Amino acid sequence: MNQDKLTRALRDTQMPERLPDRVREALDHAYEQLPDIDLTPIRKRRRNRKLLKRASVSVAAVLVAGILLIGSGFISPSMANSLKQIPWINSLYEHFGDAGLVTAVRSGMVTDKPYSQTKAGRTVTISDLMYDGARLSVAVKVHEEGKLSEEELEAFEVDGRVNGEQGPLSYSIGNTQWIDESTAVRIINIGHSGYDARMDQAYEFPDAFEFTFSIAMSSGKEYEFVVPIEKNAPGAIELTKSEIKNYEGVTLQIEKLVTTPATINLVALLGVSASMEVELPARFYGNRFLQFALFDENGNEIKHVDLAGYSRVGEKDLFRGKQNFVGASTLPTSITIKPFARRIKGPDGKSENDYIQELEITMELPK
Repeated sequence: MNQDKLTRALRDTQMPERLPDRVREALDHAYEQLPDIDLTPIRKRRRNRKLLKRASVSVAAVLVAGILLIGSGFISPSMANSLKQIPWINSLYEHFGDAGLVTAVRSGMVTDKPYSQTKAGRTVTISDLMYDGARLSVAVKVHEEGKLSEEELEAFEVDGRVNGEQGPLSYSIGNTQWIDESTAVRIINIGHSGYDARMDQAYEFPDAFEFTFSIAMSSGKEYEFVVPIEKNAPGAIELTKSEIKNYEGVTLQIEKLVTTPATINLVALLGVSASMEVELPARFYGNRFLQFALFDENGNEIKHVDLAGYSRVGEKDLFRGKQNFVGASTLPTSITIKPFARRIKGPDGKSENDYIQELEITMELPK
């Protein structure tokens, strides 16, 4: 979208006469920090220079203020409606998820079609569906006629079926984000362990499927949606078969590392005895399986979406672990996988990661 359209959109936007203090402070701060930008030469149109300079700064200021408001977890209804009228704000404020989901929006990976059901004055809407082959993400918005109960929203349960069939699905439910006292949003990420114990076989999501998504509230209200899902992973990069590392009889190999704009999907092969009688390394602290942390080439940790889930590979003393991490807006040049076990340290019972350096693996990404 060009600057002229942005200017017209801003000019036509009806901002509320009374802004909340935090909105006014954010706007004032943005105005102070941003320089004037002369956009007169663009399209070589005759326009009032001062108007264009104010408009360009205003668009940027509203973008910055909108992002600050999103981070605060509260947006007034009047402000939300005003922000939605300005290009790009709509997608930014509606996505309360991680940075990978924001990148997915910008990459055109998100289907924003909403599905709603209303029961006894409460409306549940699911929207912003994203599936990149690793995780399925959905935004759940709950609106109550009156004040929405925080306790009930925190206690709701979710379930899903792929093409009508149950599967080894896992759910990571994000924190509640309040729009106002009647409306709140939670982001749900859905994955799987890669193994279906009931069928004793490997499990994967199809590239396209029908997903049945159920939400149960503590009050007994239940909502069910059936939505089409299709894989969308532009620019996906897949690395396979790393070197094998050894530590006190335990082996680790990265079977697959897949990056998309939204997700980094790690699949690891951990060679460890399945026998409960075999003593594990002391630095496992009684855990049979390890968790993973990912770091880019600059040592920055990449946030995880879920924890590693394991399934046994045949009858071998070999287990496949799968874990998802947040995608990066800028692709790293390398990713270092650091396996760790949790240990209790100190009299206060706090736990920390004990990274097992002997099992660390670095994988280079194509430039």
